[in-house]
Amino acid sequence: MGLKVNVTNIWRLGVGVGPAEHGVYVGGYLYLAPTFRNEFWKVDPESGAILKRYCMPGNVWGAPLVDESGVYGASTGGYVTKFTHDGSVVWQTNSGLGDFIAEAIVEAWDKCLAIQYPRGISIIDKATGKILWSDEWSPEETPKGQEPTFDDEAGVLWVCRPMAENGLVAYDADGTKIRSISLPSPPTTYSCPQIWSGYIVLICRRHVVVLDRGSGRKRWMKEFPAVVYGGEEQDPLSGGPRTLTHDGRIIIWTTDGVFFCLDVESGTELWRLDFKDLGYASAECNDPWGYAGGAAVDGIFIILGRNNLPEGSESPFSINRNRLFFIDYRSGEVLYVSEPVYQMACCCKPIVAGGRIVIGSWYKDSEGKTYQNYYNCWKITPADGEPGKSRLILNRDYAWLGGHHHGGYSRGCLLGVGVKT
Repeated sequence: MGLKVNVTNIWRLGVGVGPAEHGVYVGGYLYLAPTFRNEFWKVDPESGAILKRYCMPGNVWGAPLVDESGVYGASTGGYVTKFTHDGSVVWQTNSGLGDFIAEAIVEAWDKCLAIQYPRGISIIDKATGKILWSDEWSPEETPKGQEPTFDDEAGVLWVCRPMAENGLVAYDADGTKIRSISLPSPPTTYSCPQIWSGYIVLICRRHVVVLDRGSGRKRWMKEFPAVVYGGEEQDPLSGGPRTLTHDGRIIIWTTDGVFFCLDVESGTELWRLDFKDLGYASAECNDPWGYAGGAAVDGIFIILGRNNLPEGSESPFSINRNRLFFIDYRSGEVLYVSEPVYQMACCCKPIVAGGRIVIGSWYKDSEGKTYQNYYNCWKITPADGEPGKSRLILNRDYAWLGGHHHGGYSRGCLLGVGVKT
């Protein structure tokens, strides 16, 4: 029998009719992006109380960046704004590359922001708002939002573009393309290069691709077959990036709710779970599971359900009858499944914040009916401690997708680490 956990829903924060989108945890506070409110919120993680609002000129689809000097946000209309921590505007700029619809702003080369648009990328000076350089491209199909990844050890910015040919590009600080790599299928929506040790992991619409971090050479690749979901054939990995663990596992879930755990170094499949076979997912639903976000920390993988059918339908699956899942990511054992009482997950990644996990939900069912929407916060604790030991929760910041390796979290920031009493 695996780890047992206690799970308590300690608060929920309403955002009205609209997406409860992305966020970060910095300096002991949550910074959330309730998209249609056109503002960022500074939130107390203990109570869910809103402490400060940062007003933007458009919808905020992505998480802000927060550092000691201020709060940086981007919105539709292409605007990028720097605020002081008390909410005063320091500067505002616009790259002219269209709406910002990605999931996060990324820091690069210590003093810069790297902001990706469907039509290109801009590098902006954090202190002044000056656009240092931009690269524009013309997507081969409908523009999609994606995020760059900065490799601070190599000083390289990795960027997925929404196309297969030369779909992965690496830039130096001057904007020179030092590497351009073609991919077997286009990167998935909201895709970002994910770094773990000497590897770069890419989630494409039909493939998982793992490259050597130094040379860019392909180490291995796994193709997934198309799935039938919501009455039509879909790419198996459509949606956002998947999740890496700090100890070298990739957790993949397909559009129709099948979960795989792969070894980063070899691509070996370690386990799989089919949520349809377990009764937790339905191919009748038409919102891909790929748009649910997952967190992996302290040996457990956490995800909120993504089933979405109209209220009152005969199926048990609807927008407000989703479950919270905990899975032992080393063995594939299901540790905890909530009652079907939660609103369907948003595509944002869960935020781990000092022993708590925060997940935003979605607001629209498969027939277009809208609902009041929320962020939910759960307190997570081990149900049975080790004899002679207590557990210390490490209060570490959560940068976008967990920071350097873009997907997992630092060990000890959810269930804590065992210490001698």
